[in-house]
Amino acid sequence: MTVILAEKTKAAIEQVQEADQGATFRQFLQKILPTMGDVYRGTEKNPYRNHLGASVIGKSCDRQTWYGFRWFKKPKFPGRIVRLFNRGHLEEARVIASLQTIGVTVYQQDENGKQYRISDAGGHFGGSGDGVAVGIPDLPIGLPCLLEIKTHADKYFKVLLKIGVKLEKPEHYIQMQIYMRKMGLTVALYCAVNKDTDEYYFELVLLDVISADQNITRGVKMVFMQNPPAKINNSPAWFECKFCDYNRICHFGIEYERNCRTCFYSRAIADGTWACVNEVCPGTLSEDEQLAGCAWYEKLC
Repeated sequence: MTVILAEKTKAAIEQVQEADQGATFRQFLQKILPTMGDVYRGTEKNPYRNHLGASVIGKSCDRQTWYGFRWFKKPKFPGRIVRLFNRGHLEEARVIASLQTIGVTVYQQDENGKQYRISDAGGHFGGSGDGVAVGIPDLPIGLPCLLEIKTHADKYFKVLLKIGVKLEKPEHYIQMQIYMRKMGLTVALYCAVNKDTDEYYFELVLLDVISADQNITRGVKMVFMQNPPAKINNSPAWFECKFCDYNRICHFGIEYERNCRTCFYSRAIADGTWACVNEVCPGTLSEDEQLAGCAWYEKLC
């Protein structure tokens, strides 16, 4: 498999930042940081993700992804992980500022001032892109590309350098394919930051229509599943199962969260809503109702 590196882009950034010792970079960063909503977003009443994200559809275990969409376990992270997530959002701003120092135009919002979003299944499946860039030195003049910005620990960054994003981080590769297909783009710039050294890795990823369509179909199918997909392995000690948040639910039948999405009577509807099919309380379910559940709750599986 051929890996296409955006070497001109990386070299141009290094040259500019060395020449003025980061002065221009800091000017752009000062303007960009306040626009990064995820950096400053406060506590939300709903700890779950409402939709099935394109960012997780590339994970190797469909059951793990389905559990997340159906709210089987309330996300709760230690402080270190919370800071780690925030670090990722901060790096988005830093990479965008770096690109702007070499004259790249980066669009972070659509014509309505909203973050670029893609969706399917009435909105049940989708995600938000990091932006669209025009003026990447390694691409033809005027050709827009998707931006996908990620951070990597040093040991994974070194693997990325050797084998590229498709093999090292397939979930990132699939995420980009879905975004490109939905946004009508033909190329993405994968921007990886080494969290230990601040080194950049820029790779051009071309649209693979077959991969994109297969994974969009996979996501839509998962949205409407009433029964959990097959396990990736029947052993709870399997390396991918061992560190999964849903290990005890999946392999040992430990109790999961009680809410409408884990109830036998709930259904994801094609228009993007959720509904209860119990004859006692049928109808569309609001977010608050989904979180609360009701007296007629029956376990989904």
